[in-house]
Amino acid sequence: MTVRVSGMVSGMDTDSLVEALVSSYKVKKDNLVKAQTKLSWKKDVWKTMNTSIYSFYSGKLSAARLSTNYNLKTATVSNSSVAKVTASSSAVNGTQTLKVNKLASTGYLTGGEITDSSGSSLTESSKVSEVSGLSSFSSGNIAVKVNDETKYVNITSDMTLSQVANAFKGAGLNASFDANNGRFFISSKESGADNDFIVTASDSSGLSLLQNLGIYSTSTATTEEYKTWANYTDEELENLASEAANKNTKSVEDRAEAYAKQYNSAYNASKAITKANGSLSEMETKKAEYENAMSAYDSYKTTDEDGNETYDTEAIEEAGLTSEFNTAKTNLENINTAITNYNNYQTTMSETADYVVFSDDGTATAATEGTTAYDNIQSEYDSEYATNYDSYLATITAKREYAQSVVDGTVSTAATGASANAVRIPGSDSEIVLNGAKFKNDTNTFSINGLTIQATALTGDEAVSITTDTDIDGIYDFVKGFITDYNKLIKEMDVKYNAASAKGFEPLTSEEKDSMSDDEVEKWETKIKDSLLRKDNILGLTMNSLKADMASAFTIDGKGYSLASFGISTLGYFASPENETGVYHIDGNSEDSATSGNDDKLREAIANDSETVISFFSQLATKLYTDLGNRMASSSTSSAYTIYNDKEMNTQYSQYTSKITDAEEKVTTWEDYYYKKFSAMESSLASLNSQQSSLSSYFG
Repeated sequence: MTVRVSGMVSGMDTDSLVEALVSSYKVKKDNLVKAQTKLSWKKDVWKTMNTSIYSFYSGKLSAARLSTNYNLKTATVSNSSVAKVTASSSAVNGTQTLKVNKLASTGYLTGGEITDSSGSSLTESSKVSEVSGLSSFSSGNIAVKVNDETKYVNITSDMTLSQVANAFKGAGLNASFDANNGRFFISSKESGADNDFIVTASDSSGLSLLQNLGIYSTSTATTEEYKTWANYTDEELENLASEAANKNTKSVEDRAEAYAKQYNSAYNASKAITKANGSLSEMETKKAEYENAMSAYDSYKTTDEDGNETYDTEAIEEAGLTSEFNTAKTNLENINTAITNYNNYQTTMSETADYVVFSDDGTATAATEGTTAYDNIQSEYDSEYATNYDSYLATITAKREYAQSVVDGTVSTAATGASANAVRIPGSDSEIVLNGAKFKNDTNTFSINGLTIQATALTGDEAVSITTDTDIDGIYDFVKGFITDYNKLIKEMDVKYNAASAKGFEPLTSEEKDSMSDDEVEKWETKIKDSLLRKDNILGLTMNSLKADMASAFTIDGKGYSLASFGISTLGYFASPENETGVYHIDGNSEDSATSGNDDKLREAIANDSETVISFFSQLATKLYTDLGNRMASSSTSSAYTIYNDKEMNTQYSQYTSKITDAEEKVTTWEDYYYKKFSAMESSLASLNSQQSSLSSYFG
């Protein structure tokens, strides 16, 4: 900042003089600032208005175009305790009969209570070997069938009961062990007969496991499952093993993608490290430098209670070296981390290099057929597939042999021990009869000819009735909501367009604000902001377009209709409150004191001919939507879905910024010019005074 000292010799108030001389330039600068401020306020006002317009456009107006949003139906049930029914627009009006014969259930197994060998309670972390009857258990195989897919589970003695539950979850069931009750709870994830589950043993150890865990149950489905397994041929077992191996061995293509991703991740990470720290040799050099810097603090090394070498930070602080020590320590730690990570990434790149194809920029792409990398991945896949195939084939071959012994009666599969108290509920489908036609589903919810029926209880021999009718109130409320939203928008636009003039009011400078109270400043600025869209051309054209569209008439089945046909109109120019000449009122609307006493033509029209009402409002909304959308289309001066010239305003704002900068520089330039002139004058006066003083001394 320039320090100016003047007026000491002449006694003149040079600051005031300079300020007066440059005042015209300051006024120009202030006027530019005011204009930019006003433009900024106008942008904010337009943003708010545009939000209101777009909300109406994308909300109620958009919805009102579609006849499906009006086709509301109601459905009532003569006995709501047996079913809940909702109707879509496609539902047929009338009365239908309903019977609920069965409710869908989820396959559920409540296990028998289990304890340890002493009869004490078990926890989720208890081992399988701790369960009573399983102290000599080593491992056992079981099969879980869900939705016609069988998964094989191996349980070992060292697994916890929580891990056993997780194994069932992995096979596609819901499962948990409740320590408070000492029971396993297992269920299907979905209701219905087809979603039920079957748990069978694959060997004698598996059967012992299930029985002693309290989760074995006998049923027709279980018996049939054993018979199915006993009848499998060698070829069928091989196909099952192949299917399982295919499903559980990651494909060559997936492996290729994974290797490329792994390589590129390490490659990019390595580049980031070298970009930040230099090459490996440069990092090693830095490490040596940082280790040398740390050696300066060797005298502060000490040993903690655990025998680990550390530094005496208190002594370092007393020596006033904390900052330097922390910097050296952080530098060394960071470079060590960088070197370690770099080497790890290089190892990853080396290990995956034979499984990817390289691009010219050094990155990797997934291997494809015909490349050495693809052959390498294929070999890896073949090896894993063969291992999985052999494992599955051995498991299911043993399962067939065990199933045969069950079918032959060689092995008893009675639910003994803890399983004697297990309770099994099979999954079942629901069944309803609608108008004499029978329907089944795996849930209790049915979607039939526009009706959604949720069965909740059995009806027995007595049928209930479902009555479907046009939802007069629903359609009325939808139309009313559309009119309400339109009224809110058009009134907001009218208020802004017809605002009082703020002629003579401009944004205040800092100096002007200092001379006024905060309340006065706020009122002053509010006066300006409220008037910024007064008689605005864009606002006026948009508002007039909306009003003209709302006055449109449409021909339906040879007859013309307008809003007035349904008892919807404005109050007229003289009867309307201020800024509400474009607001519509619905005759008979209990919430509108101006028209509540009139006949309710809209509700009557909906009740007598809802299709005509829906057709009219769909066409009206479509016209409004199209015209308003065209006005909000992107252009060289405005962005998409924007009614005003936002791009143009942004350009103007930037131009003002440049002009203000130029004006400020001009003020500074002229201030410096005049101060130099006055400074020269002061120097001349000082020299003259000095000469006069010298002459006076001669005549002293």
